[in-house]
Amino acid sequence: MYKTTKVRNSAMLPIKELQMEIDTSTDVLELKKHIKDEFDLPDLNFPLFFKDRKYELMDNNDNVSNFNIGAKNTIIEIRRYISLDKILEFKEEISKKEIIYPHGVLHVETCEAEEAKKRLVEITKNFIDGALKDPSNVSFSIPSRSGDNIGFDEETELVLLGKQRIERQFRSLSSVKSVQQLTTAMKLLHEILTRDIHQTKRDMFYGDVNTFENQNTSDNLIEDIGAMLGVTRPSLNINASAKGAVVGHLEFTDKDDPIDCRKVGSSRQISANIDDISNLQSDAEFVLIIEKEAVFSRLSEDGFYDYVPSIIITAKGQPDMATRLFLKKIHDELKIPMLAIMDADVYGFEILRVYSVGSKALSFEAANLAVPDIKWLGLLPGDLDNDEFNIPRKTLIKMTESDKRRTKLLLDEEFVRRKPEWGRQLQILIDKGYKAEIQALNANDPQFITNQYLPIKLNQGGFI
Repeated sequence: MYKTTKVRNSAMLPIKELQMEIDTSTDVLELKKHIKDEFDLPDLNFPLFFKDRKYELMDNNDNVSNFNIGAKNTIIEIRRYISLDKILEFKEEISKKEIIYPHGVLHVETCEAEEAKKRLVEITKNFIDGALKDPSNVSFSIPSRSGDNIGFDEETELVLLGKQRIERQFRSLSSVKSVQQLTTAMKLLHEILTRDIHQTKRDMFYGDVNTFENQNTSDNLIEDIGAMLGVTRPSLNINASAKGAVVGHLEFTDKDDPIDCRKVGSSRQISANIDDISNLQSDAEFVLIIEKEAVFSRLSEDGFYDYVPSIIITAKGQPDMATRLFLKKIHDELKIPMLAIMDADVYGFEILRVYSVGSKALSFEAANLAVPDIKWLGLLPGDLDNDEFNIPRKTLIKMTESDKRRTKLLLDEEFVRRKPEWGRQLQILIDKGYKAEIQALNANDPQFITNQYLPIKLNQGGFI
């Protein structure tokens, strides 16, 4: 039976669309030959997608009648072929890596609530014993989180915390206040751990607002206590507010609920409690980490995760701890390549740095949060003048003096010197004097990232 339907060639610019008469009794390979002739395509090396409410990849041996050709508002879409050779090479690198932490750095661990409580009680008991023996010199010994105790380690490619320590003692009115705040936080954490329940950092602050005075104080005390006990924040049963989202080829269990991220609508919010996530399964070829929520939404609506089986994640800007923990879990358990798409500016690069090597604020937890294997896929500063991407000049933004200063400071960072290709991209920003947001790619075509940019970059292995 012959039916008329639309065939859209999204593998070219401008996108071309034809009304075609399709023999529904044929198989997809024969259909591709017919389409090749109609569009004057050079070869058959292109995938076909069928649009209903989402894209479904058509296999060559499928019968065309299976796809309801001729139904209302259906379109057969031609897309670019993507070779995964470079992705497979990247995957091989991941499987061979083993992190060995250097001597002289603080390495915290994840443990059960009971173990964290035991360490908390032991430190408290030692403090009380010291106060009874020598009250003028008793102190809590806490790892220093100051800048001179934080450094980049070339072997692990992580920002790590050294073993310098500070002593919080009863020697002045100000130090008494800081010890009171610390012990108040320890008391609240002890109660949470005893009950084995979870709280947010905001809940912790409201546990004693008059003692803490502001949330920055209680937030910092949580990090100090974690470093002092040698445990991660999740081990203290403290959750940060989660803002990240995920969609694509990933299945897992959240508490007792099975979750399929291909069947969650436009996305699923990432859980604030990483301990609830288990049984990760995926056939994804890679993970895309997207800075901007708008770009994430575009790729989700376009079903890019079915174009090439993939997982798409965003933290909607600066990454929160829940998203970083989730990514780290995917990386460690599934060994899937991770590719980042950030704005081509210094702020996008700083977000990439947090994902990749960690942040100074949480340097003692970098090993549990950062993923040094992450590759920078785009938007690269070098892409801005690439004729293949045809980014309009009107979308380019002049760099401010502050942008330039921050970029030059980044060029002097150890982790950038360790990744010279990243450094070259930062230098392009300075030399050209302009920057751009990811959405500049879609200025001429709202689906350019989906149909052109990502297929071209992935096929060429255009990530660094």
